[in-house]
Amino acid sequence: MPQVYINPITKEKATILKTSATTNGAYTLIEVELQPGGGNPIHFHEQFTEDFYPQEGILGVHYLGKELFLSPDESFKVPFLDAHRFYNPGEHPITFRAKLEPGQPNFENFIAVLFGLVSDGKTFGKNQIPYHPFHALLLLHWGDTQIDHFLFRFLKPFLSMLVALSRKLSYEKKLIQKYKSI
Repeated sequence: MPQVYINPITKEKATILKTSATTNGAYTLIEVELQPGGGNPIHFHEQFTEDFYPQEGILGVHYLGKELFLSPDESFKVPFLDAHRFYNPGEHPITFRAKLEPGQPNFENFIAVLFGLVSDGKTFGKNQIPYHPFHALLLLHWGDTQIDHFLFRFLKPFLSMLVALSRKLSYEKKLIQKYKSI
């Protein structure tokens, strides 16, 4: 049965159609309903590629400094390490699918926990940054959302140590138990 998560701030609905577990690690398939003006900041991924498949409406993809506008009969694959973002450039909600290869159980955790924390009012407004620093660190780790900024690259080894500490303190286990079982 698909897992459905709602983000009340962005009005985004994410449905995990196929988990990494159900595809034996081959891919994770997510369907996203995105409101007008919705989208994410520019980022890249080190651990997975991302294929976009619009289902309804036009999906905007900013890719390596260029704007792409994808119709439901088109798709686009973002390779590892390439800077990109997706967004809804129109005036009506759109629906698209994102296929993450290989499968990403951590990204599945990212969606469940982020949307859960937002729903519970445990994040800072529109930025959706968790109040609790260990929660924020785990989300950053799970989402494999990398930012090309010197400070981020400089702090990355230190952040990895803090992720390990957050696991030792059971934050990861508690967040998954609370929000993935919804």
